[in-house]
Amino acid sequence: QRDGDFPASAKVVSELRRLTSEPNTTAANITEVILKEPSLGTRILHLVNSSFYQRAKPIMTVSQAVIQIGMKPLAELCSGLVLLQKFVPAARRGGPFANCLQKTICTAILASSLSSENDKGEGRPGDEAGYLAGSFLELGTLLLAYYFPQIYQTAVKRAKAKDQSIGTSIQDITGVSPLELSITVVEALNLPEYYREILVAAFSLDKNVDDESAKKLDPRIIAAAKSIQAAEQISNVVVFKSEVDELQDVMKKVQASTGIDVGVLGTIVGELPSKFKEHCSALEVTLTSLPEFTSVSAEKGTQQSDASKEITFDSSDSFSHFVEEIREAIESNEPTSSVITTVMETFAWGLKFDRVLLLLLGAGKHELIGRMLLGPSKIDPRSFHRSVQGNLDPHAPDAVAFRESRPVFFGDPLFDDGWPIAVIPVGFNKHTIGVIYADRIAGQGNDMELTEREKAAIGMLSELLSRSLEMSPAPRSKHL
Repeated sequence: QRDGDFPASAKVVSELRRLTSEPNTTAANITEVILKEPSLGTRILHLVNSSFYQRAKPIMTVSQAVIQIGMKPLAELCSGLVLLQKFVPAARRGGPFANCLQKTICTAILASSLSSENDKGEGRPGDEAGYLAGSFLELGTLLLAYYFPQIYQTAVKRAKAKDQSIGTSIQDITGVSPLELSITVVEALNLPEYYREILVAAFSLDKNVDDESAKKLDPRIIAAAKSIQAAEQISNVVVFKSEVDELQDVMKKVQASTGIDVGVLGTIVGELPSKFKEHCSALEVTLTSLPEFTSVSAEKGTQQSDASKEITFDSSDSFSHFVEEIREAIESNEPTSSVITTVMETFAWGLKFDRVLLLLLGAGKHELIGRMLLGPSKIDPRSFHRSVQGNLDPHAPDAVAFRESRPVFFGDPLFDDGWPIAVIPVGFNKHTIGVIYADRIAGQGNDMELTEREKAAIGMLSELLSRSLEMSPAPRSKHL
C-alpha cells in the first residue's frame, strides 16, 4: 500500500460500492464520483456505446449512462477501469506484463458475460459482480507481475519448461497460489467484503473444500465463484495457448461446471475479441490481438465484431488534458465565462473542429445571438441571430439543442460548408443561456460522420458545462 495511486483507486471502488448499496443513492451521486476521476467519463461513454452493451441508440452523457445501464452495472464497470488504468503505462512497454494485463481484461469480460448467463439459467436477476470479481481474481498475479517482474518472468519461463500453468509456477516459486495472493490484496486494500467472499468461495471450489462454512455460502456467491473460475480457465487458453482443440476442451469443462448451453458459451467466447479490442481502446493501450481461433468458436452468424463499429479517437491525449482543465476550473469555482471558453477550445483543439461558435440568449429571450467565434472565418459572430421562439424547427440544430437541453449532431449547418456538426446547450432546462455550435469544413477530408466516441466525448463536455452553471451563481448571458 505504499503506492499512493493504487489504494486511491481502490477507494473509488469502495465508494461506488457503498453508494450502490444505499437505497437513497441517486444517479447524480454516481455521476459525480465518475466525473471526478480523470478521463473515466470518456472511457465509460466509449464502452457503453460499443458492442459490449449493444445499444440501439448512443448514450451521450454519464448521467444518461447511469440511468439506462443501471447504477450497479455502471459502477462495476467504472471500478474495473479505474483499477486497470494503473497498469496501462507498464503494459505499453510490452513483454510478459502486457500478456498478464491482457489475461486480466479477458477474464473480467468473460466473467461478466458468464455471471449474467448463469443468473438467467438459475432464474435470478442479473448479478453485476462478474466483471469486477473477474478483475479481482487476477489482481494478485497482476500486482506480482507489476511490482516483482523478475519473479513473474521466472514463473513464465518455468511454466513453459514444465508445460504447466503460470499460476502453478507462481505457487511453486512463492509458496502461495495466485488466488491466495488476490484474497490478501483485496483484504489489504479494504475492498468490499462481497468480493472477498467470492474469491474465498473460488478458492474452496479450487481445493474441493467441503466444509460447513462453504455450505453456508449464499448461492449467488457460489455461482459468481464458478463464473470467475470458468472465465480464468478460458482466458488462460486464449492468451497463453495456441490450439483451438485446447479451447474446445476447456469450454466442455466450463459447460459441465456452469450448465451454460454450449451454443451460448460459444457465442460468449466468440464475442471476446471485439469486446477485448473495445476495452483496450477505452484504456488507450495497444495489446496483442486475440488469436483467430477464439472468434471461430462462436456459432455461425453470432459474431458481433464489425469494422464499422470500431471507434477510434486519435486526439484522446489532448482531449483528456482539456477535460482535466475544465474539471479543475469547476472545482475551483472559476467564472462560467472561463469554463465556456475552455470548452470551446476543447472543441477546436481537443476534438479538431474547424469552427466553434458561441451563441447566447438575447435580452428579449426569443433569439440566440453570436458572441464569439474560433476558427477561420471572416464572418462577424454577432451577425448570427437565431430564433428559439414559437414552433421548433427540427432542422435548426442550435434551436433543438437549446430547447431540449441536449447535444445535437444533425440538422442544417450554420455555415454552408459545415459538416459534420455538433451543438451543445450552455446550461440545462430553464437555466439554459445559450449553445456552443461546432463544425468541420466539408471537402477537406473531414466530411465523415462523427464517431460514437467523439459523440460521447461531446456529451461529456455538455455535462461538465451544465455542472459548471449549476455550481455558479445564476449567470446572465450579458456578462459572458
